[in-house]
Parts: sequence; structure tokens; C-alpha cells
Amino acid sequence: MTELERALRKLQRKHTVSRVAYRYLSGRPLSGKPGYPYRHRGPGRLAGWQRQVIRLSVPATAALAVAQPEQVGSLIGSAVLVSGYRLRRRFTMRRFNREYVTPTLAALVPAMGLQTGIRLHVDPSLGNLTPRLAKPLSPAEKAVRLWYGENAEPIIRWLPERAQRAAWAAQRQAEPITSRLAVFRRPADPDKGPRIELTANTPYLTREQRQLVSSIVGSKIPVADLVETWHQVGPRVTATWTVRKRPPSRVGAEQVAANLAGLAEWEFYIGQGAGDRPVTLSLRDDSPHIAVSAGTGAGKSVLAELVAVQVLNRGGRVVILDRKGSHRWALGLSGVDYCTKPAQMHDALVRLAALADERNTLAMHEAEDWDPGPRVLVIAEELNATIGQLVNFWAEARGKGDPKRSPAVSALADLLFMGRSAKVNVLAIAQMLTARAIGGPEARENFGVRCLARYTANNWKMLVPEAAMPRASRTLGRWQIVIGGQATETQVAYLTVAEARELACPRSPGTSQVSGLSSPAGDFLTLRQAVEAGVLPWTYEATKKRLQRGVGEVPEARGKQGNADLYTREELAAWAGKTEPA
Repeated sequence: MTELERALRKLQRKHTVSRVAYRYLSGRPLSGKPGYPYRHRGPGRLAGWQRQVIRLSVPATAALAVAQPEQVGSLIGSAVLVSGYRLRRRFTMRRFNREYVTPTLAALVPAMGLQTGIRLHVDPSLGNLTPRLAKPLSPAEKAVRLWYGENAEPIIRWLPERAQRAAWAAQRQAEPITSRLAVFRRPADPDKGPRIELTANTPYLTREQRQLVSSIVGSKIPVADLVETWHQVGPRVTATWTVRKRPPSRVGAEQVAANLAGLAEWEFYIGQGAGDRPVTLSLRDDSPHIAVSAGTGAGKSVLAELVAVQVLNRGGRVVILDRKGSHRWALGLSGVDYCTKPAQMHDALVRLAALADERNTLAMHEAEDWDPGPRVLVIAEELNATIGQLVNFWAEARGKGDPKRSPAVSALADLLFMGRSAKVNVLAIAQMLTARAIGGPEARENFGVRCLARYTANNWKMLVPEAAMPRASRTLGRWQIVIGGQATETQVAYLTVAEARELACPRSPGTSQVSGLSSPAGDFLTLRQAVEAGVLPWTYEATKKRLQRGVGEVPEARGKQGNADLYTREELAAWAGKTEPA
């Protein structure tokens, strides 16, 4: 048998009636060419399913035309409507692709080093991409559109609107049954929305290539505030750009009260982030100290107030170093030491450093989970000016033999280095938190939580150079909370003066949070707290000796806080006033 005869027999076996019929019905090429795409367009410009629909619908339509001639007209009308809709959509997408997709692909091909295997999808609903393609109308076009909207469109839309209302009514009637089927539905991706998707048939792209691709996409497709995600696991590289989700425009006392009850003692609620998710800070896990840097009027004092009222609500103390009086809400509150003069700030910082040192010394001889006492929050307002005032005060007040450096500045640095175990935390506020403003670059590194608003590029690079800088928001109360190089856009909760003072009180009106005690002021102190607050004029050791010896009218213990006895402020003050000085 010759080669020609063998080829002819092979061709006959390949194109048998059964095989050709199968190819016709399944939408495969009649030539039998393997590897055709069924779901996507192939070299023949039609996908397999499209060829299958055409091959099956044409004979069916012809048979129906012979059997039921009266139905042909309605079918042809429906086909014309569907074809017109698809043609109009294709025409619109053709303009869209010609304006955005095709030029972007032409720029990406040399950047990625690939001639084929690049697919780009741009959602037309992103930003104002589609409205940008609209051209201004002439007076004649406006008149035609006006006539169409007033006369033709109401008639055309009457039947579709009635059908849609009937469908909605049917859905409402069937809701008791359809709602039970929700358990069988798979959860939808909450982040699924308008996006730009790029797929490249290459296993890896270098960092420089990815940066170049991002630059090209951002330049050719004018959509702002996009979040970029790269996926390089597997045989293909996929990049996705989605619209950045924004936090709510306002957060108030209701959200603070709702979130406060479920937090631990070292956790603090700040506000709501993207997707209306609560944002919290941990002074045990994230950082013992908080840095706040923002321009004038950005809400620095509001953020500090929010943290302070939560400390007070849990029975802690707040020391405010504020020269200009930004925290009037705290005036007269129990547990607050408000220092407005350089001398008061100097003494308060020195005492706090001594307290932290004493707590750390005691902790060496206690169990690992030993509680040193109530948390102390130090709010240092406008450090750019406060440090200078403390330096000038010490230059005037220091005597012969005193150190040249201000003890208050040294005490602040000590608090930054040893505040975690002592539960003494610093919230430093400055318009620009330079190293000089905080006492040196090594002291500034103790701030693991950094909050920025209305920032400049220089300020961002100085404080959080490891995090990508997002665009600064003009929304009042909108902050970037940066922890571990990750920036979280947050709408900080705003409290009025009345709401702040109410939240700073114990959770139950008139009731202290320790040992279930109650008093008109809800104010109970241990001996150490009384000495630190200045209620008792003696040192802590002298106070314990006076109590043991029964000097004066010794107050009666009213409860316990850990292992320490609690006394009312009034009785302690009366004891100090009626006791002769040592």
C-alpha cells in the first residue's frame, strides 16, 4: 500500500459521519483540529459555545418557521432587540477599550517583556472613566433627547417597569421560603467590586517590573485611590487594583461605649476603619507609648482625650502637661493631674519617673504577671514648645551643683524607656515630632504606635519611612494609625465635653469599679496613689509607719485593689489635715 493510499484511509477514518456529527453538535471545528477553546475566543474569533449555539439554533428556527409560521415574526423581533442591545453595548465597549485598554496594553508589552499572554480587564464603572468619554451635545441633539425622554421613553419603559414591579412583588411573597435557602449559598467576597485586573503568562515579575507596571496603569487609566495587590504564586502573575474603601465620615460616643466593654485593660478603642471596622490599640502588644503628629486643627487633643477617658473609666490616672489649656474637659475630674506651668510639669515628670523606677524595682521580686497598680497615662501636649519651656525653667531654677540637663527632660526619657512594665504610658503630641522635641532619636524609637494627620511628605518620611504614604485626607478627624509599618486609615471618634466627662466616670453611676464600693464621688485611693496625687503630704514609707502606729485619726480601709487597701479621698485629706507634721 502506497503512502497516498494510507493517507486517504486515515482521512476517511478521521471524517466519518459520526465524528462530523459530534463536532457539529458540540461546537468543535469540523476539520477536527484539536485544542480549540470552548469558553474563550480562539483563532476562529468564536468560542466553542458560540458556534454550538449558532449551529443548533439555525436548524431549530428553520423547522419552527415551517411548522409555525405565525411565531416567526415574534422570534425575529426578539432577536432584533437582543442583537441591537448587544451591538450598542459592543459599540460602547469598543470606544472604552480604544481609549483605555488598548493604549495601556501597548505600553505594558515592552515593560513586561512579553509579546503575548497579557490580558487586561478594566471595569467601566470605575470612577468617572465612562463619563469622560461623553462628548458635549449640540442644541439639536439636546432637543431630540428631550423629545425622546418626554414622549417615547415612557411608552417604551412602561412594560419593563411593570414586569420588574411584578418580579419584586413575587420575591416579597416568596421571601419566607427563599430566606431558608440562605444556608446553601456560599458567602460572597466582600472585597469583590469594580476593579482592574491584569494577567500575564509568566511565572515571575521583578520588583522593578511591578513598579513600572503600576506606574503605567496609574498613568493610562485615570482612577484615584486604588489599592494594588500582586499574586505571583503559580504559573501566572496576577495584579488587581481595587477602589480604596473609606472609613465612615463620623464616629461618636455610641460607638465608643459599644466597643469599650469588650476590650482588655491595655486595649483602647480609637475609631472606625475601612468597612466600618473598629480600630484598637494595645499598650501591651503594640507599644507602651503613642506618638501623635499633625498640623494645627487636625484633632490632636481629641485623640488624646479619647485615650484618656478610657484610662479614667478603668480606674487609672491621667497626668496632662498642657501649657495652652486644650483639655478643659478634664478640669476638676478625680484622677487627673492638670499641669499648666513649667514648674508643675517639672515636678510631675520627676515624680512619675520615680514611680516608674519604684514599680520596676518591686517587679523584680514579684511574679511575672504581677500588677504594679493602676495605669498612668502622661499626655504631653505640644512637645515642640514644652521641652523648650522645661529647659528654660531649669536654667533659671537650678542651683550650684545641680545637673545642667533638665531633670524633667531626663525623667521623660526614662519614662519612654521603662514605661511598659511600670504601666506608665506617654502620649506625646507635636506638630512635627522631631528627635530634638522628644529628647533624642533613641527616645523617639520607643513609640511603636504613630498617629498622623494632615501630614507633609517630610513629616511622613521622618516618622514612618517604612510605610507607603497615602494621600492626606481633608476630612476632619481622619487619621493614619501606623503600627509595624502598616498604615490604617481611621476616623477617630469625637466626644463632646459632656460625653467625655460622663465616660471618664466609673461605668455605673456613683459606683467605684473596685470591690463594688460606692460613694458620692466614687473616689477611692490606695496609700501610694494618695501620696502620688498629693493628698497626703508625707512619703509613702512615712505614711505606712504613721498608719501602723495609729498616728492621728487613722482612716478605715473601705475595700481592696489587688493586695492594697482602699481609702476615701475625704478621710485621707482629713487625716492629713489633723495630723501634726513630722
